[in-house]
Amino acid sequence: MPRRRADWVAGRVTAKWVVAEALSLPAGSRLSTIEIASEPGGRPYARVAPEAPPLARFATGMRLPVSVSISHVEGVALCAATRLDLGGGGRRALGIDLGRAEPRSPEFVDTFFTEDEKRFVREAREWDTSLAANLVWCAKEAVLKALGIGLTVDTLEVNCKPLTGLADPTGWPLAPSGGEWHPFVAACGSALVPGGEAVHGIWRSFPGLVAALAACPDVGRATTGA
Repeated sequence: MPRRRADWVAGRVTAKWVVAEALSLPAGSRLSTIEIASEPGGRPYARVAPEAPPLARFATGMRLPVSVSISHVEGVALCAATRLDLGGGGRRALGIDLGRAEPRSPEFVDTFFTEDEKRFVREAREWDTSLAANLVWCAKEAVLKALGIGLTVDTLEVNCKPLTGLADPTGWPLAPSGGEWHPFVAACGSALVPGGEAVHGIWRSFPGLVAALAACPDVGRATTGA
């Protein structure tokens, strides 16, 4: 479909710029030199394009040391990338999701949301209940993307709620620089995150849209772009 193709291209172009910013790469040949490929499971990753010359310290075809996530809807693309250690390893990964701020029925909330999430929707003050429901759903998708499993598990295994009581929110790796993004925390079932470590994230609303960015434990500060 032409619209989906355009959204896909917008996501890849945005991701290339965000990856280049995360790695402090030269601006001259980012679009033609960086390639956004996909793992067998669909998770995107960045590499130097096989037909391109070496880029800075990275050889032709080399996978770049970043975690990258892409989402797009209705002509808008949102991407995030974070630098990894050159040796790789660990469970460092990002998940980003962008969705429409559309009505959500009580049946949808009852079926897919945990009791904590239902309470957040019912008691929404700063946002109306429909917007709060979309923020929670977007956060769930971002968390599952960060974990690399997507919507293949019961969404009740992920419990997302606002993160409050931060002593110094500016020191938190995903803390926003402005007031548009708000932190949340996700408690996941032990089958999803061994040891029960929390997955942290940030969420916000745009006109007609909502977005969420989640990071697996031990992820670095993220670079985002739209």
